[in-house]
Amino acid sequence: MAALLAAVEAVPSAVAEAADGADSNKAARAYPSCSLFYCPPQRYTKFPPQEVILLKSRIKHTPLLYALAFLVPALLLLVVYARLGLAPWGDNTILMSDMSSQYVEFFCALKHGDVFFSWSKALGTSYIGVFSYYVSSPLSLLTLLVPNEYMPMGLMFLTVLKVGLAGLTCCIFLRSYLRHSALFLPMLSTCYALCSYTAAYSLCIMWLDGLIWLPVILLGLERILAGQRPWLFFGSLVVCFVSTWYISYMIGIFCCVWLVYREWCEVPAWKDLLRHIRSFLLSALAALGVTAWMWVPSLLAIFSGKLGDATMDYSSLTNFPLWQLPSRLFSGQPAGLTNSALPYLFCGTVILMLALVFFFSPAISGRNKLAALAVLVVLVLSLWLSPLDKVWHLFQMPNWFPYRYSFVFSFFLVVLAGQVLAALPKSFPTWKLAPVVTLVLFCLTAWELGYNTQTTMLDIREVFHCQSYADYVAYYQENEALVEQAQEADTDFYRMAATYDRGDNSPLSFGYAGITHYSSIYNKQVNNFLKQLGFAQGWMWSVYYGSTPVTDSLLGVRYVLSDQEFPGYEEAGHSGSLTLWENPDALPLAYVAQGQVTTELPRGYTPFQTQNDLLTQLTGSTQEVFSSIDLEVQEGANQITLRIHGTGNPVYAYLDQNGFTALSVDGEYRCSLTPYEEQRIHYLDTPDEGETLEVTIACNTTLSSLDWEALVQQLDQDALRDALALLDNTQVDTVTNSRVSLQATADTPSTLVTTIPAEDGWTAYVDGKKVDTGVCWDTFLTVELTPGTHQVTFRYTSPGLTLGLGLGGITVVAFVGWLVWKCKKPDGLKMPWCNQAPRHFSGQCSFVGSSAKGRRRYSLGPHSGRGRRCMAPNT
Repeated sequence: MAALLAAVEAVPSAVAEAADGADSNKAARAYPSCSLFYCPPQRYTKFPPQEVILLKSRIKHTPLLYALAFLVPALLLLVVYARLGLAPWGDNTILMSDMSSQYVEFFCALKHGDVFFSWSKALGTSYIGVFSYYVSSPLSLLTLLVPNEYMPMGLMFLTVLKVGLAGLTCCIFLRSYLRHSALFLPMLSTCYALCSYTAAYSLCIMWLDGLIWLPVILLGLERILAGQRPWLFFGSLVVCFVSTWYISYMIGIFCCVWLVYREWCEVPAWKDLLRHIRSFLLSALAALGVTAWMWVPSLLAIFSGKLGDATMDYSSLTNFPLWQLPSRLFSGQPAGLTNSALPYLFCGTVILMLALVFFFSPAISGRNKLAALAVLVVLVLSLWLSPLDKVWHLFQMPNWFPYRYSFVFSFFLVVLAGQVLAALPKSFPTWKLAPVVTLVLFCLTAWELGYNTQTTMLDIREVFHCQSYADYVAYYQENEALVEQAQEADTDFYRMAATYDRGDNSPLSFGYAGITHYSSIYNKQVNNFLKQLGFAQGWMWSVYYGSTPVTDSLLGVRYVLSDQEFPGYEEAGHSGSLTLWENPDALPLAYVAQGQVTTELPRGYTPFQTQNDLLTQLTGSTQEVFSSIDLEVQEGANQITLRIHGTGNPVYAYLDQNGFTALSVDGEYRCSLTPYEEQRIHYLDTPDEGETLEVTIACNTTLSSLDWEALVQQLDQDALRDALALLDNTQVDTVTNSRVSLQATADTPSTLVTTIPAEDGWTAYVDGKKVDTGVCWDTFLTVELTPGTHQVTFRYTSPGLTLGLGLGGITVVAFVGWLVWKCKKPDGLKMPWCNQAPRHFSGQCSFVGSSAKGRRRYSLGPHSGRGRRCMAPNT
């Protein structure tokens, strides 16, 4: 420490000597213009070296700058949340839009299951895609400390933490890039951390990790451009890939843009340029290789869902009229999250003004201005033109939350603003008032950013329902009590469902095997199968609405949580307004079919006919469980009335027309039918024999051509029980997230039908021998059995995991080999590190090193900073 302080004290005298009579080159040698992190553009060397802030001052003020950079945006966001009445300051929460229907459940699921597979997701499918896309950030581990019933509050504080970290990393980058430690750095970083992108897209909490790591990644890239080691660039890329690989892809594109921008400004020699590009590419490839165990399985999973489907087709070449874009640079603009929304670009009025000054400042070189203008043009064209916009989104147009990369535009404006402030000399007339001016400007900017954040969130809350905190806690406690009752009553494998789910991912939240799911990483085959059976199913989601005792039994749904009556089910528990119903006829995870099972799912049928056909294939019996019922149809101008004559059997109706608006049974309102996800089977009632059930269906069009006898059916419960008894022929021994073991008995050559979705990664073994697997109904795994009793085992390995681990192993071996090669020299000397000087000292020193030829003295030529290897010739 004493040596460091002595060196610091020696810097002013060295600077003064350089300024007294030396030329600029001599001055540069006395106090090098390039820091360890950044070689600034030529324009900065015009200022005399004595104007540069000394190292002692930097060491003194840096902790304060970093503390302000973290605390100011974090506290501002907390104040906004408090003013919005979020818990614990009120009863509101951040549970809106996808935060409510998806993300909160995924964070709760971290306490259940594993990373690669989950029985809670859509009958049991790959989970690595959901994990890596939504909750793989290391910061997500903090939610393990939060009880699930308080998760909305935990996610709010996690959002605050991420915003504060974004401000901190931005300040660290700006301090190194601008070689400045003034108070304006926290102001600039706060503008970045609380830009309008953050205010609007904080609902997608996993994307905020991209804001945190973008400055760190660019700081690592700057080290490469300054001739330093690529460790920071490589390490930050690795963490960013793990945290949010989706946004990492967009950051990777911007890194390429930034590399071109910086090389354009510096005009390095061809040799240096090629070395920079080589280090950039090799570091990026190494980071991809190390993290391949995650992103390879994740890509395969997401391509089986959203990326494998055609999405929004933008027929226009442009996303919006270009003249509308400048308005997005100002505060108070209307918020929107739909596909027609404009990008969020506001990051503070002061940033916009300084960015404009950048192009007129005489202290900024023309080359730098031209390069910066080119970057802005590229970013604007990316936002405006649909093809370029699609490239940024992994060649897939997003479904809502458009322009997910627009934060890089705000970041670049902040960098331009910082260059303007850093270029101001201390001879500037108002320099002595700079601390006061900066503090006032900082306060005004903080107020503006807080106001914009609050306004944006209020606009979003007007569009999306805000979940009450008290309602969420009550919902979770009631559900958890019933789930625990079911788990205590049955320890073997079964599925559960709920008719009132707050979201479509409740099975993940409570850790039970379920049917419903909603995310971008969905299974198309499962969704289509459920839709054909009459479940409510939309593009990326499927829910339990539309079930019947047939589907419950075939899919192994043993328990149902509901606030309604379930005919034929037994009451197994009660909590608040909810009842736990037990299905006594639920089948195990697999059963031996008595008939011929088809590979494809029957097409062109109503859901009732499809369910009859599946039972026929499984049992070999032609008896139908669903049949028509005597009814009368009375059509009116805006409604249809059905009078159904009861037989003592449950009655169901399949309504698949968007023209319907409401359903009422005996004058009691049941539900709205307008949304397309409500095209499903509805349980009407169980009228006694001789009783008439009156069903009223409101509509907004004439529907006289419908075959109501096919759409309204009764269920023969006795026939259903007889059919299911034929399928109770297996004994499931073990079910884990990677293995299923069971015993099955076949009287004749038969097909073992499972309700395990047929995804890649499953292998089957019969009596210890590996066998081929088949598929039934385009959805489930099957295995062919010979007569007799067999031990059947299914094992699961995440698709792409082996490839990913292989790529990671190759990367590590190549890296170790490179290190060994790098350390070897022709004379056997391992070049030592110079530890003789502080970081910004410039001078010469010598040391004694050992080689195969004995101890020799070496000289280190002019150098600066620790960590530089001595490459000077021997003396």
